[in-house]
Amino acid sequence: MIANGTNENEVAQMIAAKKLRVLLLDDDKFTLEFVGDMLLELGVAEVFKAENGEQGIAILDGLSSQPDILICDLCMPEMDGVDFLMRLGMEGYVGKIILISGTQQHLLSGMDVYSSKLGLIPLGTLIKPIARDELATIITRFCQ
Repeated sequence: MIANGTNENEVAQMIAAKKLRVLLLDDDKFTLEFVGDMLLELGVAEVFKAENGEQGIAILDGLSSQPDILICDLCMPEMDGVDFLMRLGMEGYVGKIILISGTQQHLLSGMDVYSSKLGLIPLGTLIKPIARDELATIITRFCQ
């Protein structure tokens, strides 16, 4: 799914050149570690991790500049992905997001449309388990 004629090493170099910072939100510790490691292997410079929306807000508040991309699970305890995105929209956050979930694709697609109405910029959606090539494709599109 990565652009034709582009190998993984070229993709990692292109992504690394952008010095991307990503905030990853997911309540599943395995997914946080697995996708976090995958992002680093793909060339992302910094990965911040949060287990729910409240932690995500705290991380955003502590950063001097917003991350390039937010990767957000929809179903999390305390403050789920929907509430997190609503809060970002109400606060005027204008950022790029990738939505992930173990739910059905049509629900993710609906949230993708909803997030754009909140002023966020959806880059794509991914169904768990996250496939490396699908994640790489979305991030590569962002970098081009």
